[in-house]
Amino acid sequence: MRMFARTASWVLVVVTVARAALQVRLEPLRRRSERGASAVEWAVIAGITVAASVAIGVVIWQKINAGRTLINTEIPGDTGG
Repeated sequence: MRMFARTASWVLVVVTVARAALQVRLEPLRRRSERGASAVEWAVIAGITVAASVAIGVVIWQKINAGRTLINTEIPGDTGG
């Protein structure tokens, strides 16, 4: 019976140490997953910002082209005088 108790306690020590070592290894990975979520949030914010910038750029480009067309049609050309 004592042999079984010694073996069981030895196995318990090994399992406990292995579990602690595994927990120490996995803890940084758990923290890293939070950073991953933060990175996704920043990517979404950056994507929205880029999309808004492109939309504003398109509107400005259309206004410039409309103004250029208006100037070209309302200013008479040189009459040669």
